Amino acid sequence: MEEKKRGRGRPRLDVPNGRCSRRQAVNSMYVNKAAQLISEAAAEIPDKSLLWCSDETTWTIKSKDGILEQIGRMLVQDHHEPSHCVYIANLSIAALKNGCTCREIEKSIRKIRITLKESNQIPNNTELINIAGQAVTDLRRMGER
Repeated sequence: MEEKKRGRGRPRLDVPNGRCSRRQAVNSMYVNKAAQLISEAAAEIPDKSLLWCSDETTWTIKSKDGILEQIGRMLVQDHHEPSHCVYIANLSIAALKNGCTCREIEKSIRKIRITLKESNQIPNNTELINIAGQAVTDLRRMGER
């Protein structure tokens, strides 16, 4: 008799031709979700081309993958409202216009995500709520410098 294999490990992802690692595929999925959100909410996001734009004639895409990945993680992984993600995208665009680097903005968004996740796990913890609010304020100030 043949033993039935138990499904262990992580589920398979649809990766074209298996050319990239799982991590690259997951990050690409988050970037695509954020790009989709930005293109759907184009009216609410002025200067969206600073984060993501595509040119159909030359088949090129210009994007800030680190920022888009964090916004995509907010949307998919952390289950935030699309309006919150659009707000963070607008703050990111303002910071980019003001000369901040993508890495600085990405770190700031990650801090926002992590503190919001922790504050949701431990309700009524005012310290975590204040830290999350301060992280959003820091990102807003990056755009006002």
